[in-house]
Amino acid sequence: MKRMPILSLIVALTGLVALPLAAAPAPSADDILAAVDKALFLEAYASRVTMETQEPGQAPRSMTFEGQSRKDKGTYLEIISPARTKGTRFLQLEGSLWMFNPKAGSANALRLSSRDAFQGSTFSNADIGKSQFSDDYGPSLAPEAMLAHAELGQVPCYVIESRAKTDTAAYGKIMMWVRKADFMPLRMEYYARSGLLFKTMELSRIKSFGPITRPSVMRMESLEKKGTVTTLTMEAIEAKAVPATVFNKNYLTR
Repeated sequence: MKRMPILSLIVALTGLVALPLAAAPAPSADDILAAVDKALFLEAYASRVTMETQEPGQAPRSMTFEGQSRKDKGTYLEIISPARTKGTRFLQLEGSLWMFNPKAGSANALRLSSRDAFQGSTFSNADIGKSQFSDDYGPSLAPEAMLAHAELGQVPCYVIESRAKTDTAAYGKIMMWVRKADFMPLRMEYYARSGLLFKTMELSRIKSFGPITRPSVMRMESLEKKGTVTTLTMEAIEAKAVPATVFNKNYLTR
């Protein structure tokens, strides 16, 4: 029997060894921003949120509002407490935010600037009304980083720089730190169109709300008004079919 040369034998055996699987491709900036939208928002949902604002030397101000939202339509909100603002309604529709206060004695809704503060908080009107970031911002990748998170410690994160692509965007740029393990957003920095960093937000207390697992607390700190902080706490969020009739100014002023 003819013997196989040693070199040929080595080559033959090497061919039988399974090659390592190719590494999964790194996510693009668009992939990461889409994952952030998915982590924070359902396609259609109802929610209840409590917002508390603390300013130096003043008692905390708190309000609770309920909302309905559809990514393809917009967001409807109504304040349910405190009593003095109860019943005030908001509608984010086609890039504009409208407010109607039935106690004001007017039959007309008031158009609000997306950049203005929502009810005296550190959140903008756009922060409250928008149902996804990708409508207004175009992302690019920044170097990955370890985030020092107050609740979670050191967290490996993707970092994306999302720049305004519409005139209605409230910010010139938003930097986002997104946990690599599950694409959970943990920190955001908000920049004016001038390039000035003027707000930061930490997202924490990740919990399950049925079909969605997301941060339930969002703490926004103003760098312009030192010591001013607004905390949004998600009390409830559920997938829900929301009729298109909700997203109409006639519904707002009914």
